[in-house]
Amino acid sequence: MDNDLPIFFRKNKFYILLVAIGFFVYFNSLFSPFVWDDVSQIQNNYFIQNLNNLPRFFLGSTFGLSNSLNLTGLYYRPLMTTFFSLIFSSFGSNTFYFHFLQVSIHILNGVLIFVLFKKFFKEKLAFFLSLIFLVHPINVEAVDYISAIQEPLFFFFGILALILSLKERIRIKRAIVIGIFLLCSLLSKETGLLFIIMICAYRFIYKKPSKLITFLFTLVPLFTYLYLRFIAAKVFIQKIPDVPMMTAPITQRIFTMPEIFLYYLKTFIFPYQLLISQQWSNFQANSLFFISLFISCVILAAVVIFGIFLFHKRKNLFLPYTFFCLWFLIGIGFHMQFIPLDFTVSDRWFYFPMVGLLGIIGVSVDSVKHTSINSGTYIKTFVVFLIIIFSFRTFIRNTNWYNGISLYSYNLQYIKNDDVIENALAVELMKVRDYPEAQIHFKNLLARNPTQFALYINLAETYELTGDISDAKSTYEKVLNIDGSGIGYYNLSRIILQKESNPTEAIKIAEKGIQQYPQNANLWIVMAIANYELGNQKDALSEATKAKDLLPSPQADTIYNMVVNHKPLN
Repeated sequence: MDNDLPIFFRKNKFYILLVAIGFFVYFNSLFSPFVWDDVSQIQNNYFIQNLNNLPRFFLGSTFGLSNSLNLTGLYYRPLMTTFFSLIFSSFGSNTFYFHFLQVSIHILNGVLIFVLFKKFFKEKLAFFLSLIFLVHPINVEAVDYISAIQEPLFFFFGILALILSLKERIRIKRAIVIGIFLLCSLLSKETGLLFIIMICAYRFIYKKPSKLITFLFTLVPLFTYLYLRFIAAKVFIQKIPDVPMMTAPITQRIFTMPEIFLYYLKTFIFPYQLLISQQWSNFQANSLFFISLFISCVILAAVVIFGIFLFHKRKNLFLPYTFFCLWFLIGIGFHMQFIPLDFTVSDRWFYFPMVGLLGIIGVSVDSVKHTSINSGTYIKTFVVFLIIIFSFRTFIRNTNWYNGISLYSYNLQYIKNDDVIENALAVELMKVRDYPEAQIHFKNLLARNPTQFALYINLAETYELTGDISDAKSTYEKVLNIDGSGIGYYNLSRIILQKESNPTEAIKIAEKGIQQYPQNANLWIVMAIANYELGNQKDALSEATKAKDLLPSPQADTIYNMVVNHKPLN
């Protein structure tokens, strides 16, 4: 049947199928909007919206705050920020192009994995293994979530470097290209370090020559990255106070590690429950820890025993088995919380380790001697069935990323009382003007977090937007003794001034706020407007000047110019 096909398709059929299947499975993800961190890292990040800021991408982190001169955050990923800026500068905030390019990079990674696997397995087996990677639902977060582009991006540059390093002897020109790719991988995400380890491991396991050149082309990009991050950009390792894994000592984190290990294996085999922002933990030696530890030890023991079997019975498979076992164990070990991370587990973190696991599966399949034609047919049928199931699950998972409401609502079905996700859902509901539903979630959050003034502010805003001024005022009043910046006094005085048209009462509230928070420019703006409405020109000018000096802003400038020029307030 293959002979009836055009020569080009016959020669490249596996590559064409990977591209076609990849776009088919992820087609329904191309039109999703910005969600989660996309809003702060792209949509509201004025740095990435101008390519002239390119040098700054290498001198800071990834988040752009309106009052900051540099990008802020925990991580150093300048190529990811550059990627965002290039797309934004070319296509604006149209998310289709962000998604299209991210899906394209993922498909390219699937193709490159196929190229890599062909070095170790027969072409058909390599194709099926790379196809599983391409369509597996655990990778949806890395593909659909625009702010997770660092996963496909670091992997793309890293696997290019690895494939180039498989050559028996590496000349200087090739070494330079490999070094550039490794540096790009590191600048996309620090996990690019894993490719440096795997390149060295491959050349050591297979006893390849050019060890000095290997040493140079791996260490030069590493030290360049370290210099750029810690010396030039000064982005150091930090901890987020509210994240359990980041604040717990290693002696506590170790009790969660067996569960983390099993989570990834379970989700790879049965990708039913796929969630974001997972912060669960187990910091004690309870029955769950010992059960998880026992199962993990059994699995690792089986891996070792199978390796011993291959060493004695199938020596030709022992080296690739060792290579892919090392790939999997180093990859998953990097995310086992030895170094505390901002989540307990994350589906996108399995992007690298999965290739090692697929390699182990490939060696295992190769080690089976088929006693009949039917056995091979059964395996192929099972794999095709598996790929169809995975593709369907991925297609369905894409729908969870259609917007913030669908994403967060799905998560809350499985993780109850998740404050971060429920707050994100309430904010999304406000955006679509579903204020009654948003109020329900804000009230739930306040019941669990009665001292979080930002929740009171959001709840009061929903009352204000629905015209319930009385509840808005009483909610803003609850902030007065919690907030440490004066935002409660500002909002209370503002609503009295704007909604109740009572400048005298607004001045009384604003003055109380100023006594505690004299540096709050917004309170001075309220005072200026209220006094201007009362005809107190001199006081209004003094207060408008004060606001302008404290925080130069378009609002402060507008009020100042109106007072100076005796213009009516808008």
